[in-house]
Amino acid sequence: MAVRLRPFQVQRPTRGIAGRLVRAVTVALVAGTLAVTPAAAYDAEHTAMRGMPSPMGQANGPVWAVEVAGGRVYAGGGFTSTRPAGSAAGSGETGQAYLAAFDATTGAPVTSFAPRLENDYTGGPATVFATALSPDGRTLYVGGDFNRVDGQRAEHLASFDTATGAFLGEVGRNGVDGTVRSLAVSPDGRTLYVGGAFSRANWSARRDLAAFDLTTGELTSWAPVVSDNVSNEALRVVSLAVSGDGSRVFLAGPFRKVNGAVAQGFMAVDASTGQNVAGWRADYLLAPYNWGTALETVGDTVYLGARDDVSGSLDRKEGVYAIDAASGAVRWYARCYGDTFALQALGNDLYVGSHAHDCADAGGMPETNPRTYLAVTALNRGNGQVKPYFVQTSGVSGQPDTMLLTRALATDGQTLVVGGGFAGVNGAAQANLVRFTPGSAPPDRAAWPSVRTCWRCSYVDVSVLEASDRDDVDLTYRIFRGWQTDTPIATVTRESVPYASETFTVRDTGVTPGSSTYYRVLVTDPAGNEVMSVRSATVTLTASSRTVRAGQPVRLTARVGHGQGGWVRFVRDGRTVGRARVVDGRARLRLPRLPEGRWEFAATWRDPDSPRSATMGKVRVRVTGS
Repeated sequence: MAVRLRPFQVQRPTRGIAGRLVRAVTVALVAGTLAVTPAAAYDAEHTAMRGMPSPMGQANGPVWAVEVAGGRVYAGGGFTSTRPAGSAAGSGETGQAYLAAFDATTGAPVTSFAPRLENDYTGGPATVFATALSPDGRTLYVGGDFNRVDGQRAEHLASFDTATGAFLGEVGRNGVDGTVRSLAVSPDGRTLYVGGAFSRANWSARRDLAAFDLTTGELTSWAPVVSDNVSNEALRVVSLAVSGDGSRVFLAGPFRKVNGAVAQGFMAVDASTGQNVAGWRADYLLAPYNWGTALETVGDTVYLGARDDVSGSLDRKEGVYAIDAASGAVRWYARCYGDTFALQALGNDLYVGSHAHDCADAGGMPETNPRTYLAVTALNRGNGQVKPYFVQTSGVSGQPDTMLLTRALATDGQTLVVGGGFAGVNGAAQANLVRFTPGSAPPDRAAWPSVRTCWRCSYVDVSVLEASDRDDVDLTYRIFRGWQTDTPIATVTRESVPYASETFTVRDTGVTPGSSTYYRVLVTDPAGNEVMSVRSATVTLTASSRTVRAGQPVRLTARVGHGQGGWVRFVRDGRTVGRARVVDGRARLRLPRLPEGRWEFAATWRDPDSPRSATMGKVRVRVTGS
């Protein structure tokens, strides 16, 4: 078919995807194929992981820490049972509490791993808050609010064999005397750094920070002191990381001083002496309420995530820093409003667990109304720009633990595991634990075609409500007339995102006046994944008589094809004259009186279960004098 194009109009945002919520494209064509490609705001490079999850077991309470090693996913938290993927609460429950294992390939619970964690000091939950792996991945270190494992003493710290799950004993001579919130292992595997809220370690005074020699079990002399808690927060250390060369330890938490010096929620200290590293800034985060929540080191870079629950300042640092681990120089800062809780580097991506709601300054999702939260996003590790990754979780009103979003991330390079407090992921039921695997997911929302034409018109306007994809934004739409899928009437490439429902319109001028046709839309992502839409509906509008005398009734009938139920709105010269329910594919309206003149009518059907609509117009009725 020859290609002949008329001029078309495109309404574009001035700031790209980060600055718009509504946008429409109108394309007019006689016949053939037209491609429209807007400028992309996102990094064109695809993320390593699919945006839609793979099967994974679940937990009945929050998951605070995750690791992947030995062919297993280890999860720790405040749960009291686990269950298989797809199982509703109460079905297939294992009863495994606080620390559990899952097969890293299938996601199924590993029921042979069944350690019994207890807190016989308080009698309360033996919650696990922190985990860490030895450099060789063979040992799992666990910290939290427990003091016994399988009946043996383990004061808030324990170790396990990742291949077998065997309990290897407590850490140190006597662990610590308070809750452990963070763990980090030195690159040589000889030292375990511990952070939390405690006052003693191995019977020696240590406040919130300690280090154990993993060879001897003795406490080292490393003893930094954090002080001056952030308002409304208890003093503690919530995240630790060690530099790649093992010379420095990074601290994050709701503190404002380290070793007596100002350090707003974050500081680098010497791995041996515990003293502050000279030259590091005290103001990466905004005083007095900002504080560091998540740390990740890769090579010569330390990544820092933060939160601020009090300040309304637009300068608050709730996104992610990339900092030179040796000098403290900032390489980039990705401003994303919404507290950050977890970080995980994987290839060229930095996955971020948070409740991000405004990443416009980093090239991502702007603030929306109503507000949209993303539980996992992805940044380009090279420049901090947001990449297309749109994982969302959902909760249950009245159950706060299901509204926690993402709190932990981990990977073995083959899977990305997410832990937190949620009841669903991307609209599907999945409780507190989920995993993602490499590749590209197909669009998760198909396009919706609607049509509009008029009486004896030789064209149809096809309006397409965009699809969305959890790991792509540049989607291609091929619009087909009828069943044929050989040659589309138009091809349009659009930057489409899950948080904004937008439409574009294509005018098909290759139809026969008075004919009835429908359209379908094939959506393709850059990886070649395809989703076909449902067909558009049709509306045929007729009148009982083309000419009537004044005072005589007129009956309008709208026949709806490829659509069921719903209502039809009848319009005369732009004003609604009535509505009628669709019954057996027809909607009828009786107009008892019409003034003299020539009147034009239109009918619009709307689908009660989808965004589809169909409009047929310009049925003309002449009303003569009596």
